[in-house]
Amino acid sequence: MQEIQLIDSDLIGNLVTKAKNADRKRTNHNFHEQKEVYQRFLNVLSKNTYIPPHRHLSDPKPETFVILEGEIGFLIFHENGEVKEAHKLSGNGPKRGIDLQPGVWHSLVCLSETAVCFEGKSGPYDPTIDKEFHPNYPLESDPKFIETIKSFESLFV
Repeated sequence: MQEIQLIDSDLIGNLVTKAKNADRKRTNHNFHEQKEVYQRFLNVLSKNTYIPPHRHLSDPKPETFVILEGEIGFLIFHENGEVKEAHKLSGNGPKRGIDLQPGVWHSLVCLSETAVCFEGKSGPYDPTIDKEFHPNYPLESDPKFIETIKSFESLFV
């Protein structure tokens, strides 16, 4: 791992291009190694990426999101899947980030053409137990996710 890693316009520009061309319409850039206890990364989102509502309960981990560029809609859900809170987060403020305790159902939707988020959460990362997806919402593989994105976006117009 490099001793320092700069977060500059070149890095962000390359990641934005990568996210726009990715099948999932997003990409991550990790500053950490998978085994580290503090996971920190850039999450670059493009319009129409879908992040199913989920929580980190089985392997309880808090998460912090800070928006560096663009806008996202950050959603918090009740246990039954109804939207509890909707926050517009923007690199221009007034709300620029959010910190979540473990077990909070959440999702986000990209409101601008692209958005760059800095995320931090506890590690190490284990994909087999990292997330529990909410049963009331489609997974990424379900074509109905487009309707869900539109529904989420409508909360911020």
